[in-house]
Amino acid sequence: DELAFALQQIATEEFGATQSMANEISSGRMQAIMTRLLELRGGVGGFSLSGLGVGSLSHPVGEELRSTTGSGMLGGAAGDAVLGSALGGFLNISYGTGERDDTNQVNAFDYDNYQLVAGVDYRFNDNLVLGGALNYYRADSDFNKVATVSGGGIETDGWGGTFYASYTRDDFYLEGTLGYAVSDYDIRRRILIAPAIDETAKGTPESRDLSFSIGAGYSIVQGPLTYGPYGRINYSNVDVDSYRETGAEASGLNLDVDSQTWKSLTSVVGMQFSYAVNSSYAVWLPQAKVGWVHQFENDATEMNAVYVNDPRGNILSATTDDPDRDYFELGLGVSAVFRGGMQAFLNYDTLLGFRNLQDHLFTLGARWEF
Repeated sequence: DELAFALQQIATEEFGATQSMANEISSGRMQAIMTRLLELRGGVGGFSLSGLGVGSLSHPVGEELRSTTGSGMLGGAAGDAVLGSALGGFLNISYGTGERDDTNQVNAFDYDNYQLVAGVDYRFNDNLVLGGALNYYRADSDFNKVATVSGGGIETDGWGGTFYASYTRDDFYLEGTLGYAVSDYDIRRRILIAPAIDETAKGTPESRDLSFSIGAGYSIVQGPLTYGPYGRINYSNVDVDSYRETGAEASGLNLDVDSQTWKSLTSVVGMQFSYAVNSSYAVWLPQAKVGWVHQFENDATEMNAVYVNDPRGNILSATTDDPDRDYFELGLGVSAVFRGGMQAFLNYDTLLGFRNLQDHLFTLGARWEF
């Protein structure tokens, strides 16, 4: 049909990939801050494993850390350093990878993304922590070449900033984030009409992403085991500028592509667990979480374009897939607190029950006190 010919049968996967990349970057940035908030609570408890301090020492988890580590880890100057510092910093490096299966609306593609997040936060008292973080990210996706798909891809890089807060009282906690990011896209659309035409049309739009989240949970402590329910609301609004392609002047198949807006509103309800294990040189904290995610927004979107050289301005439309309304998030990780308050961690996050999408995120990080 006309749309398939005009976009060389990769229109929808390009538009769909742009949306998927925007969502992936937004969720990855939010996940990095959620990891920081998790560490501020020491898994699901009310203490920080990042060298920012244990918070309220009357909290059961704070007492558990003392009893688990003993004087060898928290006694003397080392203990004072871990328990007394109010200002702390962190650095996270994450790598995400995944692939999208072929559907009626979107052709298959795979992607990789890299993110660096650095931030500082301050503990005002036993209950309240406020912080901020900056992040740089880069993502690449490639369309799988098949008989009806000529190839192409998308490269994305950008910067973002996030403010976050955590409030704990006894076994209850409340936390929130507010973030903003700007991304630059390099979209490549290969046009192959054998044997005469083999060109690559390129577009370079910019996008802006406003996001926020609010979450709450409750901790139950039984010896070294801490567990409890959690809930969270996540919102993201991504605006992508309109753009004009270049590079396909000979064939006259460059496109003017309209601006695009995507909104995502999800709720998450789940359980998370941690278990404190003492060793001669560190306290280890294996962690796990599993949550049910429901998507309220992110409906199938119609995106429009016209040929640059079409005097009639006939509109070509492409539609993305309907969203997955219900799926699950799974997170596994381990943290280690070393002498002097230095902490390192490794996390793995993935999605389960998400149709036509496989997504994996690995995060390595360190925390220290000033």
